[in-house]
Amino acid sequence: MNAYGVVLKPARVALVLFALSVLIAFAVVAGLAEYRTGKEQTIKQTDQQLAATREEIRKLTFDLDSINRLAAKYKQLTLVGFIGEPDRDGWVQRLESIYRDTHLPPTLRYTLAPPQLLNPQPVAADTESAYQNNVSHHDLALELSGIHEGELLDFMDKLSTDWQAPYRVETCQIARGEASEPIAGLQIKCTVQLYSLPSKAGNAVVSR
Repeated sequence: MNAYGVVLKPARVALVLFALSVLIAFAVVAGLAEYRTGKEQTIKQTDQQLAATREEIRKLTFDLDSINRLAAKYKQLTLVGFIGEPDRDGWVQRLESIYRDTHLPPTLRYTLAPPQLLNPQPVAADTESAYQNNVSHHDLALELSGIHEGELLDFMDKLSTDWQAPYRVETCQIARGEASEPIAGLQIKCTVQLYSLPSKAGNAVVSR
């Protein structure tokens, strides 16, 4: 073996080893890049799943809060007599009690008409009743006489705070009586609507 052979053989081995190391390095780098890409993809998918989960939790929380608010509102409406069997006798008894508490002249007159559907719908042939779960209004005609402006305001204010009934004043006619008349003061005729859900047919007229 000449001197060139002795020198070139280790050089070839070194080149081969260098080439192998380069290939291994490329393989490692490619493997790490692929691993990193896979990890990033996994992290991205996990983030998306977490975001979707958080959104679902937010919706469920919102729905639960809505249910709680609706339940509280339902309870409140039940307490004031809007939902359930309308307590018509209770309405007029409480009205008389409030009127007595204001120490006004005993001139109160009222008529509570039977309930009427607020938004009547046509009855379909295949339904038991198209009126179920519809809001009904109960018209209460009030007449007062011989009271003054301040007494009227006190009475209406006490109704709004103590009556505990779902109502709205529809019309109110106020006239001043002559001093020569047997009962001086204001002559008042009001129409008040009370509301209930659901309605029941067959309520009799309550009057005094």
